[in-house]
Amino acid sequence: MVDPEDVEYRCTLNEYSLKKAQTELNEDPKERLGAVQALRKWIRDQSHFTCRTDTKFLMAVLRRAKFSQLVARELIQNILTARTNHPEYMVNIDLQDPNILAFVDKGVLIHLPKVDKEGRKILLLRRGLRKANDPKMSPINEVRCSLGLFEMYRDEDENHSVNGIILVFDCTDLSINHLNEGGMEHNKKMSRIYQDCNPERVKAFHFYNAGPILEFLMGFVKTFLKKKNQERIQTHDTMESLYKVIPMELWPTEYLPDDYKGPSVGPIATITANMKKRMMDNEARKRVLEYTSDRYRIDESKRPSGGDIPNESFRKLNVD
Repeated sequence: MVDPEDVEYRCTLNEYSLKKAQTELNEDPKERLGAVQALRKWIRDQSHFTCRTDTKFLMAVLRRAKFSQLVARELIQNILTARTNHPEYMVNIDLQDPNILAFVDKGVLIHLPKVDKEGRKILLLRRGLRKANDPKMSPINEVRCSLGLFEMYRDEDENHSVNGIILVFDCTDLSINHLNEGGMEHNKKMSRIYQDCNPERVKAFHFYNAGPILEFLMGFVKTFLKKKNQERIQTHDTMESLYKVIPMELWPTEYLPDDYKGPSVGPIATITANMKKRMMDNEARKRVLEYTSDRYRIDESKRPSGGDIPNESFRKLNVD
């Protein structure tokens, strides 16, 4: 019997993503809705938390969990624990908040328009463009902006939940002050949220033009990344090195040689204007506000004794 919440679901994965979901994520097209319904039933049976039960969200969670019900449960409780303990990072994210829009307006966070050959979106981060210790463009607001964008793009394209994302850090003008901003506690929270407390599948980390702070940067980053993610780090001194992993046609004009005549994704100003247009769409805003609503939270005092998951601040997920 189909759950009423699943009636409108239609799989929109393309052929490439559908095959990857089956071979890499253990997704069975005939059983996927049954897995969603099993996870939804477990959520409804819990008295100590309130969680989203819509098909899109549960499907994304299951894909991150490679369709393990136990891992999916761990992820959901991680998400709700983080949201409850650290609402300033994750709750009531408004895409039209000036403090979030600022990161797009200034080109600090840029979702490039095209995916790579493996269907992965590319997020270009240019943290050196913002002033350290700027309260408007704070480290917490950067996390809010990126999480809001993740929600928006997952909502727009189901393929995103299968293929994941590549992070490219342009370290031009990045300083040690930027890295130390927010302190050790902030960096611990941020790394936990990104790695263990959201459905996003981050598949690669590329660091470009770190220059003299490269050694410090790598030591800093590896302090907070799990081993599997450390193994996904690549550093690049030149754009020619980056072109080997991300083809030239996927880059903005500003990252291409002056004599390049081939295709590109256009100038950064056009890309960020299109991002902002999507963020200013009131329906997209409503959806992200709903997805990050403060009513989705956990109350450990109401957890039944003998629950199937230990009471911990966060549990590290052993999936990618």
